[in-house]
Amino acid sequence: MARKSIYRPEHRIFAELLRDVRAHAELTQEQLAATLGVDQAFVSEAERGRRRLDTVQVHDWCVACKTDLVQIGKEFQKRLADPRYQEPREPDGRRRPR
Repeated sequence: MARKSIYRPEHRIFAELLRDVRAHAELTQEQLAATLGVDQAFVSEAERGRRRLDTVQVHDWCVACKTDLVQIGKEFQKRLADPRYQEPREPDGRRRPR
């Protein structure tokens, strides 16, 4: 049986990408949540990989952060191929302690 995508390393990489997109847009989690009409916990859970977003939700995230799905898709593909993103990272680039 296939592992649920939320438990795959690719999901963590995508969640970290969402966080980076928000940070690059210079939005706090609270600001993004207000724009999306959700609570801050929703944004936090998505960025930590605890919540799966559907395509429409990712599109809304992109619009709020002034980017688009194509750019996010390209960056996601680059990160999947880059060994530096295989280890979980803190927002400031530090490796997380195990």
